[in-house]
This record gives sequence, structure tokens and C-alpha cells, in this order.
Amino acid sequence: MSQTTKKAMSASLRKMLRQKPLSKITVTDIAQDCGVSRMTFYYHFKDLYDLIEWTLNDNAAQVLETCKNDNSGEQTFLAILRTLQENKQELTNLLRSTRQEDVEHYLNKMILSVLERYLTEQAPDLEATPEDKAFILDFYTYASAGILLAWIQKGMATDPQILVKQLTSLVNVESMLHALERLRQSRAKGDTAL
Repeated sequence: MSQTTKKAMSASLRKMLRQKPLSKITVTDIAQDCGVSRMTFYYHFKDLYDLIEWTLNDNAAQVLETCKNDNSGEQTFLAILRTLQENKQELTNLLRSTRQEDVEHYLNKMILSVLERYLTEQAPDLEATPEDKAFILDFYTYASAGILLAWIQKGMATDPQILVKQLTSLVNVESMLHALERLRQSRAKGDTAL
């Protein structure tokens, strides 16, 4: 029952975000739309921003689940972009709010998950320190998320397939392995400043 109620509130939030900015949406609006009390809302979420975070995380999990068998990462990136396009008005209204960091976190979470899985599958015998691996994954995650955030802010004009081709030409296992090797060589030389 708890998940059902959360999903209903999430659906109400998404419906409202397609119609108006976040600043015009209240907990009362969500509760009334779902037919629950404000107390029920606060039983599940501490505030509207908690609901936003839950909604974005739930959506990210769904997208990643549908693409879990993609070995190239390309189809997963394409699914992410298509999902973003399908939710264009919702994301635009969130980005216009003071909660841009929620959208950034959402993008980072999805991309990091894809890159971690991709690197693990494509380079199962990878010899890298956990710190170097985390650094490289963060670098490629933030770079990719930044590109996607800019794409959203510019109205998603570029065709998703073109953007995916551009991203995967730069964000691929070969470039990550090369970057990890450069970090390893730098460490072996004793360089403290890369």
C-alpha cells in the first residue's frame, strides 16, 4: 500500500509539473489530487522536495531496469535521452525552480550506474585502484551529465541519436582505460600534480 500511495503522489506531482512550475504546486494540491490527507502525504514524505527526489529516483530505476542487458551503453544512453524528452515539460519546470540540483543528481545517478556497469563488463580484469576508478567514473559522469543538462536547458533540440553518438564517441571504455593508465603512470613517476 505504501508504494502505491507514493506512486500516486508521484503521478500527481508529474501531472502538475506538466501544467505549471514547481513554485505553484503545494502539498495540499498533491494530497487533494490523490484523494489523501496532508497527514498521509507527510507520513510518506517530509516535504515536496522529498517527493521530487523520490520521483526522480524511481524514474531512474525504471529506465536502468529496462536497459540492464545493454552491453554497449549506447541503448541505455538513448533510453535516458528519450525518457528525458518524454518528460520535457516536467524537467523544464523543475530546472526553473530552485531545485536544479535534484535534476543534476538524477542525471548523475543514471549515468554513473551505466558507466560503472559498462566498465565492469567491458574490462572485468581492470587493474586500477578504487580511488582512480572512482575518479575516472566521476569525471565521465559529470561531463556526460553536464552535456545532458545543457541539452535539456536548450530545449532538447539535438536529435537524441546524434547526441548519443557524440557522447559514446568520447565516453567509452577505451577512453576510460586510457585515462586510468595515465593516472597509473603518473602515480608510478611520483607525480603529485597531474
